[in-house]
Amino acid sequence: MRAIYERLLELPFFQNLDDEALRAVAEKGAWQSVAGGWELFRQGETSTALHFNLSGRLIVVRHSHEGEEDVIGYVRTGEPVGEMSLISGEAHTASVYALRDTEILSLKSEDVETLLHDHGEFASALARVILTRSRHPNASFQQSAPRVFALVGSSPSIDVDARAKDLAGRISRYGVRTTWMPVADEAPQSRAFDHAEENHDVLLLAARVDGSPWYRFVLRHADRFLVLARRDARPSKPFPLALEAGGRAKKFRLVDLVMFDEGTPACPVVEWAEAIGAARIINCRGNACVERLARIIAGKSVGLVLSGGGARAYAHIGAVKALREARVPIDFVSGASMGAVVAACVAMGWSDTEIEDRIRETFVKSNPLGDHVLPVVALTKGARVEERLLKHFKDTLIEETTVPFFCVSSNLVDGAPRIHRSGALRKALRASIALPGILPPVVDGDALLVDGAVTNNFPTDIMATTHRGLTIGIDVARRGVIDIEAFRDPPGFFSWLAQNGFGAAPPIISLLMRTATARHERTLKVHPADIMIIPQVQGVELRDWTEYDRAVAAGYEAAKEAIEDRWYTLNTIASAAD
Repeated sequence: MRAIYERLLELPFFQNLDDEALRAVAEKGAWQSVAGGWELFRQGETSTALHFNLSGRLIVVRHSHEGEEDVIGYVRTGEPVGEMSLISGEAHTASVYALRDTEILSLKSEDVETLLHDHGEFASALARVILTRSRHPNASFQQSAPRVFALVGSSPSIDVDARAKDLAGRISRYGVRTTWMPVADEAPQSRAFDHAEENHDVLLLAARVDGSPWYRFVLRHADRFLVLARRDARPSKPFPLALEAGGRAKKFRLVDLVMFDEGTPACPVVEWAEAIGAARIINCRGNACVERLARIIAGKSVGLVLSGGGARAYAHIGAVKALREARVPIDFVSGASMGAVVAACVAMGWSDTEIEDRIRETFVKSNPLGDHVLPVVALTKGARVEERLLKHFKDTLIEETTVPFFCVSSNLVDGAPRIHRSGALRKALRASIALPGILPPVVDGDALLVDGAVTNNFPTDIMATTHRGLTIGIDVARRGVIDIEAFRDPPGFFSWLAQNGFGAAPPIISLLMRTATARHERTLKVHPADIMIIPQVQGVELRDWTEYDRAVAAGYEAAKEAIEDRWYTLNTIASAAD
């Protein structure tokens, strides 16, 4: 009882309870251990107890009738779980697993009733938790940041201790309390590990793939794994990244692949990603990537989201230039439609000059949508676009880009967005810019893919689930994107052709493009951008492919203003990188 009592004194939930209430909880509570991966209770079961997380991490999972499993939250140290089902008398609405080895204090339902009746402070503390969770059901995703990171060296040639030490120093420069533990033979003393975790924001565990007690300890205690791999090696299959006892929660262990570009590639990056079940891929090619990795672990990464908007997306190029001049890092980049094309240029690691040269050649010098045909599925063949994407992006794979990248297309079969995180970059871009009626759709198995703008023209919500840092969004698809005068008294086809010739795009192009991008402006984003940049590109229509300079200048000025207004007040990344 004494050990439980002393532990309760350290937890925020119990700090406002008087000594009598604390001793009552300690006397009635049962202290138990739940191994990583094991179940605390299952969805649909009758609630019989209230549980408190004394140390470790729990994950809350809801099972759908279709057999899908959605992570709906996490339970941090000191928090209760199962309180709503217990008090309402209803069955559990979700299952709870130990994400890693976790210590639990359990109170039987009859003991909870006694505590609620006899100790008002206990009742008030529990009521505050219930009220907070009801008002902010998604808060646990934001608050339960990973704390224990395992750096797993997959090859003896990777000095994982040196990598961990170096990263710990870099992370600390961002004001994050960080420490690390080197590779060892034996597991550490429990209290020493708990002390290290409790007194730091980030704890790095260096490990090598073997069967040692230390490696087994790391597998049970890490919140997130970073597998360090070399391009000249192949992964072992199955890759030993979880204990068999934790099989039921393996899918919820977050894993990143850190790929060092060393030697002659022995296999595609995707082979490594599939072997370890990687959620993200970070390709390491020099110091800039190591800094990116430090920001990712510190929760200080920067994600950039670029909206679709036809020729107005040139403004993204000016904005990117301004961000780079201000030394704003870009750790993740994404986009939809033409925003995806510019985002892909950033992901390739191209300089401002190279981006400008390639975009001018691809879109400005001649109309990319000029191969008109009598429409059957679209107004153009799409051959020009495909030829130009192939010329500039060749056979680059998304999982091999310098900056982690994704783009969005829309599947017309099920009406859902398709998120492209792997595969040929040019093919993903071709799907993302396939404006309905203008470019032919892309057939991918049972999916019919069109422009990402149809379902999600500004994927800040997807970026929010990709990283824990700050998101910058640049939206060029706002008001003023279409000239309504072209539709008041439109001429016939041959009259318009006589006035404008075959090289110009008729107003129907603008109409279809605007139709694809209009919907999102009235849709409330659950995860909006932290810094919003809206270039003033009035007068530049979606089909004005020659208006490069005006759009780029507008993007540059808007980004400079947003940086001065918001960047330095929201974070300390720039000063930390000095």
